[in-house]
Amino acid sequence: MPNYGDPKYWEERYKNTDSTFEWLEDYDSLKCLIDKLQISKENGKILNLGCGNSKICENMYDDGYKNIYNIDISHNVINTMIERNKILRPNIKFEVMDVRDLKYENNSIDLAIDKSTIDALLCGENSFINVAKMIKEVQRVLKVGGYYMIISYGTPENRVLHLKRKFESFKIDIYTIKKDYVEDEGYEQYHYIYICKKLPDADIVSKKNFQFVIQELEKDEKIEEELINNMNDTKNIMILNKLSDKNKDINDNENKIKDEINDN
Repeated sequence: MPNYGDPKYWEERYKNTDSTFEWLEDYDSLKCLIDKLQISKENGKILNLGCGNSKICENMYDDGYKNIYNIDISHNVINTMIERNKILRPNIKFEVMDVRDLKYENNSIDLAIDKSTIDALLCGENSFINVAKMIKEVQRVLKVGGYYMIISYGTPENRVLHLKRKFESFKIDIYTIKKDYVEDEGYEQYHYIYICKKLPDADIVSKKNFQFVIQELEKDEKIEEELINNMNDTKNIMILNKLSDKNKDINDNENKIKDEINDN
């Protein structure tokens, strides 16, 4: 199975293609939730994380949102999107950028949209660390009162833990949208929308606690790696079994991304 957490996979995937792939939900299904956030269409600054070749930025621009910034790790897809919009939507911004290292000022973004980027990161190596780095950056660039909107197939039991770490301060509302296609029995029948509002103390708790959280996550990753390398030790196997929920979540991520690609 492809490594959906590897930037090389996405660079190859977007090579020599001008087709559109709409992750999980389109703008029409999300519009009512976005409208509730009351982001100014004229002045609000919107950041689309891991934009791919989705039409959501184009649909939002056509609906009146004027300041939309789209980033992706893939040079190929950014070049495609620039070419696709240079005539009809010349003011949409597209940039190659790593979601773990955003090149925007503190407290400058009104709405950050994440259509399954968190899901892709959770498929890769050092997944929990990379997600923490992304969310730290998203929280940093959001204005106080700004929103981080995640569209994911991950259930609350597997996603909220990433939004309630000690360096984060969000008010979280969760919505569900029933899928418009049928998957195999046993798969989730809903997509989950996490709307996270940045609270006033967010920058303080991030500065105070982020490095500690990263150190703890790195420690966990190291322990897990050592256990895997010493699978012949019965005690290690017992400890490793306790980590099975994390590994199950990673496998679920990979399977659901694969199904999402196949269904489109």
